[in-house]
Amino acid sequence: MISFNLLAIVFVVCALDLRPLDLGSLTVERARGLDGKPVTVSLVVATPPYTLLGRTMVGAAERDDGAERGAVLLGHRLDVKEGQRLTVRGRLRLLWHRGDVVNGVVVAGWWEVRVEE
Repeated sequence: MISFNLLAIVFVVCALDLRPLDLGSLTVERARGLDGKPVTVSLVVATPPYTLLGRTMVGAAERDDGAERGAVLLGHRLDVKEGQRLTVRGRLRLLWHRGDVVNGVVVAGWWEVRVEE
């Protein structure tokens, strides 16, 4: 006879949705609830990757909600190309960038949804 504890464990594992979150479609509201938590996300690299201070930055496709979405990968990831789908495990950050004036041009504030490896 299967014990109750084993059945409970099987139920919990089956109830978990272990698929990565789609970073490109993640709303700011949903990101607010995940801010600071470990996540696994999937994204299609839509911006040219670049490296800075030993990390590689990649961006997901823009949406019409004014938020920027991307990931910060460990190391110089020269293997990452535009159009490639990546799965990233890390901590989700929801950041507000204040608006400012740059060279006489007003830049409105925006939200950034970032996953840091």
